[in-house]
Amino acid sequence: MIDKMTDLPVDRGPGTAAPPKKRIKVYRHELKYFISFTSHTILSELFRGTMSPDPNGDENNEYWIRSLYFDSIENDDFYDKEIGVKTRKKIRMRIYDVNQQWVKLEIKNKDEQYMLKETASLNRDEARALIAGDREFLLNQDNRTLNKVYYFMTRDIYRPAVIVDYEREAYVGSVQDIRITFDKNIRASMVDFDMFNPHLNMEPVFEYPTMVVEVKFNRFMPGWLKDILSAFQSERYAISKYCLGRYLY
Repeated sequence: MIDKMTDLPVDRGPGTAAPPKKRIKVYRHELKYFISFTSHTILSELFRGTMSPDPNGDENNEYWIRSLYFDSIENDDFYDKEIGVKTRKKIRMRIYDVNQQWVKLEIKNKDEQYMLKETASLNRDEARALIAGDREFLLNQDNRTLNKVYYFMTRDIYRPAVIVDYEREAYVGSVQDIRITFDKNIRASMVDFDMFNPHLNMEPVFEYPTMVVEVKFNRFMPGWLKDILSAFQSERYAISKYCLGRYLY
């Protein structure tokens, strides 16, 4: 995998407008850790003093995320992750508010610790159509990401698999374009796939208080960040919120 960045913008959260119609490709390192709520309290203070809060956050520096993951009828993406296939993908739709008029449709490609995210946008009607199994409109779009989603979904018979939502606390830094996120109160549902429903019955994925920390950067992790994570005995895991949601059922 070639470690590089395109000259297109990095996905930094909800923003205030729909993502661009053009295809976005971003190559990044992505590392994930489990931490306790106690460790979060200390780490959050450290990062608040050394990095900038994500501008999309509220007064608690948080914003809400809901993702609907698709998978093939044979659950290929789930099992690729479970058995540790080196090069794999996930297809998901993402919103940051149930009243949002646009939806991110993403192909998230992984090659070990490297991540390539391809993003396009749909309106609410298109999103509902895709959830219901109508994929034909994707083929008629002048957008390579949407065309690729159509190809995968048609070839392998994709359908909605699980909805996952959580609150995210995020910090950003200019060195290596670092982005650190704490994902809290992770919940999932495979009962109802109406991602715009504010009253979905969501179940916690952890039995005890746990957060997922994600660390993204361009080419190398700065020494000071390595030292902080090492001091908290943070062990890297191949964490997938998609799989965490599937484990409930």
